[in-house]
Amino acid sequence: MPVSAPPPPPTGPARRPARGPRLLRWGALTAVVFFAVVFVTSSWDGITSSVARLDGRAVLGALGLVGVGLVSAMLSWRAVLGGLGSRLPPLAAARVYFLSQLGKYVPGSVWPILAQAELSNEYGVPRARAGFAAITQMLIGLVVGIAVAAVSLAASAPGTLVTYWWLGLVAVAGVVALVPAVFNRATALALRLARRREDQEPLSARAIAASAAWCLVMWLAFGAQVWLMARGLGPTSSTLFALSTGGYALAWVVGFVIVVLPAGAGAREAALVIALAPVLDRDNALALALVSRFLMLLGDAGGAGIAVVAERLHVHRHPRATPPRTVASSE
Repeated sequence: MPVSAPPPPPTGPARRPARGPRLLRWGALTAVVFFAVVFVTSSWDGITSSVARLDGRAVLGALGLVGVGLVSAMLSWRAVLGGLGSRLPPLAAARVYFLSQLGKYVPGSVWPILAQAELSNEYGVPRARAGFAAITQMLIGLVVGIAVAAVSLAASAPGTLVTYWWLGLVAVAGVVALVPAVFNRATALALRLARRREDQEPLSARAIAASAAWCLVMWLAFGAQVWLMARGLGPTSSTLFALSTGGYALAWVVGFVIVVLPAGAGAREAALVIALAPVLDRDNALALALVSRFLMLLGDAGGAGIAVVAERLHVHRHPRATPPRTVASSE
């Protein structure tokens, strides 16, 4: 008797959400738009005056580098999710990741995680697994970010590290948590406490390494966008790229730790100004930080829009052949 071929991995959402969840998602999108508009309108005068200080071509190039960094972050998350047993196609992963990242602009750091869990579930990924993947990717990004900041700033502005010495403790705790044996035992314990039974693959060192490698690309791209805009604001320096990369990574980590602010607003800019102090005066550094924040918002919004349209076009051209509620493929 011939053996039938296994079904292909899902290329589109496994099911159409019910009316209640659809209304909830529209409400969530409304909240995201509201807080994003509040940020832009409250900072508009500063954004426009800051852009006037910068070279237009540098700003456009920086926006492109922001896109590279955001795609790298998505691939880092996809590597973790695949390591846990759910391998989403690239377009599906992009849709889930970029839509969920819009939750960063609502106060409270939990919204992107909840959004990733819900959106991943449309492709058959268990919510708990998607939530663990989101938290794990954040932890990997945090650890790699601290490492990038430490190495870059030690070579370009060691005094900055003295102000944020306590981040070393965060990095040590993160490295310990990411040891596969520690992580997998903690995951199993958390699932038992939550009374959830999951057929979840242990996270391998290979998956962690792949995610960390994409995080490194992300930090280099984000640092490059700061460096590109900073070149025309102050004296040239051989350490400017290292300072920009380490300063941005440090600023992101500080903003992440201070979870009560949406997307680390305020704390991130302050940390970046301090890091860039050796090469830029306060006004120019603040202008650069504000424009960088605005470019990140444009990148998040544009990434979400492009991912949704690209996946819909793909589904239209290649209708999915999998039944509803099919679990994402495992290799």
